[in-house]
Amino acid sequence: MADELTVMVDAEGSVLVDVGSRFVAVAPEELEQILDRLGADGGSIRLIGGSGRADDGDEPPERESDPAMGAAGYVLILAHRHGVTVTNEA
Repeated sequence: MADELTVMVDAEGSVLVDVGSRFVAVAPEELEQILDRLGADGGSIRLIGGSGRADDGDEPPERESDPAMGAAGYVLILAHRHGVTVTNEA
């Protein structure tokens, strides 16, 4: 089984991948390629960030406009599509 890859979403909604000594931002196409290879190898990801701001009751969670939540949701959808298990750490 492949190792676990750490993926982080920041407050601005950027997706970053741990390359060992630092996190590097990846474009959506790059992320999809990474997850495709990871899924083929049986790997998993550890997702950091994207917990969003406190719920103020103004909008339902699926309409939350927090960029980090949006990015985390995008990562989760892609991971599911490619069969990659996700451990979510807010």
